Amino acid sequence: MELAVDHSVRHWWVFLIRGILFIGLGIYMIFSPAISYAALGFIFGLVILLAGIAELLRVTGYRDSANRGWHLMLGLIDLLIGVVLMGHIAASEAILRILVGIWFLIGAASLFGFSRLAGRSWLLLSGGLITAILGLLIIFDAAFGAVTIIVFTAIAFIVTGIFYAWLGYRFKPV
Repeated sequence: MELAVDHSVRHWWVFLIRGILFIGLGIYMIFSPAISYAALGFIFGLVILLAGIAELLRVTGYRDSANRGWHLMLGLIDLLIGVVLMGHIAASEAILRILVGIWFLIGAASLFGFSRLAGRSWLLLSGGLITAILGLLIIFDAAFGAVTIIVFTAIAFIVTGIFYAWLGYRFKPV
C-alpha cells in the first residue's frame, strides 16, 4: 500500500527539523534521566497550572453558569496545585509516578475484564497480571517508576521524531 503524499507542502523542512529535535530530545532523556525526570515533573505542574488558568478564564467568561462557584473553586485549586508542584519538583515527580502507576493498574483491570469476555483468555490474563505488577512497581519503587517513565517517554519522542523526519522527507519536493 503506497502512501499518497501531496508534494506541494512548501515547508517540508519543518517536519524534518521537528523530527530531528524529537529524536535528539529522546536520546538526551536516555543519557540524562535525572534532569529529564525533574523536567517532566515541572511540566506536569505547569500543565496543571495552565488548566487552572483556563478554568478561571472560562468561569469569568460564562457568568450565567449554574455551577460557576464549583468551577471557580476547581480553577483556584488547580492554580494552587500547579504553583506548588512547579515550586516543589520532588512532589510533582512523586505524583507523576503515582498517576502513571494508577494508569497501568486501570489498564490491567481492563485487560482482566476483556479476558472474561474472550472466554478466560490466558494471554489477556497474563498481560493483565504483568501490567498490574508493572503498575505496582512504578507506584511503590521510586527508582523503577522514574526510569520507566523516562524510558517510555524517550522512546515515544524517538519514534515520533523518526516519523516526523520521514514525513519531512516525503514532503520534500522532487
